[in-house]
Amino acid sequence: MAEAEQARSGTYRCPVCGHRDVAELAPGHDSVVIQCSYCKTPLEVASRGPDSLRFSVQVSEQSAAR
Repeated sequence: MAEAEQARSGTYRCPVCGHRDVAELAPGHDSVVIQCSYCKTPLEVASRGPDSLRFSVQVSEQSAAR
């Protein structure tokens, strides 16, 4: 089981282009806004739970930090 103090890594699939990629959530955060590495769409990636290696994802209304 992952601890809340550790960064979490997981995979997601971009809902726009279908590209699969990896994201990391910083300790204490349940979601992060990133950019799809293929189509550059801003995406909100969220943890599905402490033991899940897959993240849920949706197109974000915010711009990505990167």
